[in-house]
Amino acid sequence: MDFHGDVFSRLNQTLGKEFGLTLAKFDVLAQLYRFRQGLTQVVLSRHLKVTGGNVTGLVRRLAADKLITRDVSPDDRRAFIVRITPKGAELYLAAQQRHDALLKEWFDRANTQDLRDALTSLLSLSSRLGPDGMESKI
Repeated sequence: MDFHGDVFSRLNQTLGKEFGLTLAKFDVLAQLYRFRQGLTQVVLSRHLKVTGGNVTGLVRRLAADKLITRDVSPDDRRAFIVRITPKGAELYLAAQQRHDALLKEWFDRANTQDLRDALTSLLSLSSRLGPDGMESKI
């Protein structure tokens, strides 16, 4: 967890300084760039694995910055569809290049076998967890 926290903090700091984006905002833009047709806020929160309340605040701030749009769904007046704007896509792509370059720089010196072993261990642990985060009985 310390390692994750360090990487997260360094990415968050750099993206904030250089692009005015938190890692959370970057993640929202990444999902909306991936799903260009837009997503409801409920589906977006599932993709991000965060609560609806977290997504609501992020969406409000990103919309205020004109990086995304938020429109009432034509199918359900209680739902909102969020989409990335051209300005948001441009910012996301620039930030993504920097994000990827930083990760490459930080992990390039790592031994390939060590990275494979770490990934194998994490995937093994993940596969044993049930949907509620508890070890599966299966």
